[in-house]
Amino acid sequence: MNGYLPLTGTETNPFPVKFIGELDAVHLIKSLPCGPSGTSVSTNQYQDMVFSGKDKLGKPWTITICCDVPGGDGGRGAYFTYTADLDGDGTPDLILVRATGGCGLSPTSDIHCFLFDATGRPMPFATDGYFDYDERGIRDLVDIDRDGKAELVYMNFNDGYWVTSLYKASNGRWQKLQGQIGNRTFPLFTRFTFRDNHTPVAPMSGRHPIAPDLSNASTNLRGRLVSYRWANVEESQDIELHLQTPDNQEVIDKPVSWYSTFNAVLDEPGGRQIVSLDASAESMRALLDKIMDEHCLVSLTGRRNPDNQSPEMLWAVPASESATTIPTKAVAQSANSRNDIK
Repeated sequence: MNGYLPLTGTETNPFPVKFIGELDAVHLIKSLPCGPSGTSVSTNQYQDMVFSGKDKLGKPWTITICCDVPGGDGGRGAYFTYTADLDGDGTPDLILVRATGGCGLSPTSDIHCFLFDATGRPMPFATDGYFDYDERGIRDLVDIDRDGKAELVYMNFNDGYWVTSLYKASNGRWQKLQGQIGNRTFPLFTRFTFRDNHTPVAPMSGRHPIAPDLSNASTNLRGRLVSYRWANVEESQDIELHLQTPDNQEVIDKPVSWYSTFNAVLDEPGGRQIVSLDASAESMRALLDKIMDEHCLVSLTGRRNPDNQSPEMLWAVPASESATTIPTKAVAQSANSRNDIK
């Protein structure tokens, strides 16, 4: 939606990335120059794409995401694959972008960014958007404040306005920026018109355009995953995650399946596993079952809809761990029950 982007060409000077190639199930790029010791690429028995490597201590990590077979029904094509040190920590990160197949006002592309934290393990961040990308780079990755760390320009349409938000890469995570950044105050609002309009304005009285919070740097809720209800993601039925709170109340969180940008993470001393909601149901269910079976403490980050519990990431650690790498607000009590419905 470049016709409504309220930023100048100087502000949107692209952050430098290295294009590796187009990646799909048939044309695998089996080795990628990212992470502390490089990244291997393969497929599993469900035809998911699996990225794997080792952290700074030699412990394994894996990332499992969707991978369409070229020419298959409903396929969305190959991932444009890039590497770049997005957060300026010296470790090259992994960026994957591909088309959604959407039309009209629907988001045109998805982006997966895997930054590597201080331990050398990947941290998932994924979102839909209107990203402009090709072999030369990704226009929406910028460095507005010129500090050597990337910002992601994110646009969504709501209540008659295009909302332009900014996310900052730092210490392996992405944080939504609010307020004064350079000469701008974010978020920015551009009125929908029938011609190009780059002028930011204050929303009119009675209008309340909103944008999701996709940050993975802070936690909305902490507890234990006691059950989940599986739904038909392909028909946009949201999965239900049932958590037990510190006061023994059950909270139901619903990752929005329409976007399939939700990630589940199990971070253990022996390694880290990441599974995206756009991967096979078998892969995601296996990880959720393991998180419950091991009585893990979980943290939820991000909120797709400000009016309800719609997380973008579930972060789990063994109950024996005294703290997580994600800031949290509360500790929940133990529970072990399952309501797993196909």
